[in-house]
Amino acid sequence: MTRKLGTITAAVAVAVSLGACSTDGGAASSSEQAAPPAVCAPLPPADITTASGWVGYVGSHPDDVAFVVDDGRGRTVEHRAADTVPLASAIKVVHLAAYARAVASGELDPAEPVPLSEWERWYLPNTDGGAHPKALQRLGVTDPDATVPLEQMVTAMIQESDNAVPDYLRDRLGDAALADAAAQGGWDDLEVPTLLGSTIALLDPAMSRDARWDAAQRYAHDGAYREQVMRMAPGDDFPAVTARVQESGVTGSAAGLASLHRAIATGDFGPGSDVAREHLEWQPAPPGLDGLGFKGGNLPGVVTEAMTIRRSDGTVATAVLLTSHLSSEDYLNVIGGNFAHQQLLLEAMTDPDTASQLSCAV
Repeated sequence: MTRKLGTITAAVAVAVSLGACSTDGGAASSSEQAAPPAVCAPLPPADITTASGWVGYVGSHPDDVAFVVDDGRGRTVEHRAADTVPLASAIKVVHLAAYARAVASGELDPAEPVPLSEWERWYLPNTDGGAHPKALQRLGVTDPDATVPLEQMVTAMIQESDNAVPDYLRDRLGDAALADAAAQGGWDDLEVPTLLGSTIALLDPAMSRDARWDAAQRYAHDGAYREQVMRMAPGDDFPAVTARVQESGVTGSAAGLASLHRAIATGDFGPGSDVAREHLEWQPAPPGLDGLGFKGGNLPGVVTEAMTIRRSDGTVATAVLLTSHLSSEDYLNVIGGNFAHQQLLLEAMTDPDTASQLSCAV
């Protein structure tokens, strides 16, 4: 049985063309907190194809959205920030953070050659929206017997959003390394994630959450089980698949995700901050900014994004948007290339009016 590409997951790894943005207007004192204006203007119609339309979407779907925005100048706004919700590939910042700490401590060598077979041990074909093949193409890897520098594998995890690298890193570094890296960034309640195990659980609804990592390890080392999993399919019932994503997918909070991204961007994460920041800021920053870091993801009905900007005055802004229960039409619009939610986050970090609109929306 053949899966349809993108039915399970297709990672959002390419930022919108952000263009120039204002970074010097609307600065607030450190004590100022974002609050809705005395009289809120009517919200724009819900429309996930535009940044302003996303404000309307947030207002009409408050139970399906969680967000945190901190402009780094005292203006903050958040909604359901501590709630546990699906994160999809946005979780990979945790694996990046653990890798960065291991590099800083000398435990891992970024130049270490890793056999492609060890990387692909954790790869489940046709479940990542083509991320793994795209990564191999960018890296020029064509020989199945090739080795790949560890650092290049990590670029694939962040840029194309390869799903195999995170579990390779978890298997190699251990659960405590991931939990400790998250805690170092202020995220204390991490559920240690498995991308492969969550995907297998999506294909096998009878699997419990506690069995996901065991299933991932079995897939990596048991050829017969691997073949069995590769014959599974999620089906074409979008609402049913979306419901299973809520049950089996990687979860966490907007507050935890925002805290880790902010710690990396500011350097408060400590040793390894520069390594992680370099990977997250792989695209050029828009004019007027020193750095733009981001990592998002998606699963059926789920779109997530975390973003930071660094300004020349030393301030750092952070924004996270986690959305669940998107309709099939809206979800396909996003994975088809409309990344207006990223534009919303950038505007919310740099434009006080957008932050106020979000306050009014919830």
